[in-house]
Amino acid sequence: MADHRRVWTEDDIAKLKSMAGRLTLKDIAAELGRSKGATAVVASKIPLRTHPTFNAPRQTTKDASLER
Repeated sequence: MADHRRVWTEDDIAKLKSMAGRLTLKDIAAELGRSKGATAVVASKIPLRTHPTFNAPRQTTKDASLER
């Protein structure tokens, strides 16, 4: 069986940091071409102000009306 693991580059880490807190873990993983599991492991090992989650906060129509 072939080993398909790729090394995380500094650019990958920078992209992960920039997307953390804005996108779901699933979306970040897709953007990086990584699995959710691999992305979660790396995210847990680096200092992030907000960690990516499986469910990033989403603004609803009701919430948007409260900001007016």
